[in-house]
Amino acid sequence: MKLFWKIDDLISLITEWILASGILLMAVLLICNVVSRKIFAKSMASADELGGTLLILVTFAGIGYAARKGRHIRMTAIFDALPPKVQKRLMIFISFVTMITYVYVCFIALEYIEYTKMLGKVTSALEMPDWIRAVVVPVGFGLGAIQYFMNIIINIKEPELYIGTEKTAGGE
Repeated sequence: MKLFWKIDDLISLITEWILASGILLMAVLLICNVVSRKIFAKSMASADELGGTLLILVTFAGIGYAARKGRHIRMTAIFDALPPKVQKRLMIFISFVTMITYVYVCFIALEYIEYTKMLGKVTSALEMPDWIRAVVVPVGFGLGAIQYFMNIIINIKEPELYIGTEKTAGGE
């Protein structure tokens, strides 16, 4: 199990670098495009396409990261009013349902990638195969499913209530 947590830590570190690099690159690229358009009256044709690709990357790479940190969207009005034992059971149930949903969406995304490959569609500015942009979607949902599975395990093994594998309900 220790190896599992070490791999999880490595995935988290890589994800943090991907997210930080993606956001910084997107900001620099789009700001440079605005400056180029305003000063030189010429826009970089691929800037919007690369910006969109980076947005997809950051969005779907962040799924597992948000689940790990307990920063995912959740509604707590009813949850917080429940006794701690019920909260723990409910968190395990919610994590299980979310994990199953993420696995299902991951498979749908893989089917979409296969369909897009079959069509042979390419992006307009860079003319790269469009399916390459979509690869991060099943990866993101797969990592999210793994994080929710780990949340189930940690909530079964530990006495505290964990809303993410790194965050207890009472704080960090």
